[in-house]
Amino acid sequence: MTIEQKELEKIVSCFKPIKTVRNEMLCNLGQICNHFYFIKKGCLRLYEIDDKGNEITGYFALENSIISANTSFILQKPSRDCLVSLEPSELLSINRNDFYKLVDTVPQFASIYHQFIEFAFIHSQMRIYSFLGMEGIDKLKWVMEHEPKLLSRISSKAVASYLGITNSTLSKLRAKL
Repeated sequence: MTIEQKELEKIVSCFKPIKTVRNEMLCNLGQICNHFYFIKKGCLRLYEIDDKGNEITGYFALENSIISANTSFILQKPSRDCLVSLEPSELLSINRNDFYKLVDTVPQFASIYHQFIEFAFIHSQMRIYSFLGMEGIDKLKWVMEHEPKLLSRISSKAVASYLGITNSTLSKLRAKL
């Protein structure tokens, strides 16, 4: 995909660099998410809190990936998710108005956005269908195969919440492997 210098400058001008500290909340439960983030360095985590107060991780985003509290960002409804920086991170942030202006006016940006939406949908479907009925050991093997960086960069508590198992179960499964 080629992009003219003029379009590239238009895109770059819409993104603002920001730095976060560890555990900085970028979108909290009940807030309306108005930003999309590109991760230059660091890690962001998207999670929700169930009725019992347990954190359920939906997604981790590492370097060279993008993330937002998508449902809130798209629908402009209060978020069910929390978006937090797990470590000091360097991000490029774009606000919702500029984001959709680029989608509407720069075909290459719209193409990247559509690829992201497709990836997010496929990733979610794979995780849902792969994890349904899977034993804990198989979930761990899935992460080792598809997202190995998570096991070295993310706390075991957060990885366990991503897998839908307890932290102690994750420790036992790791010992088996």
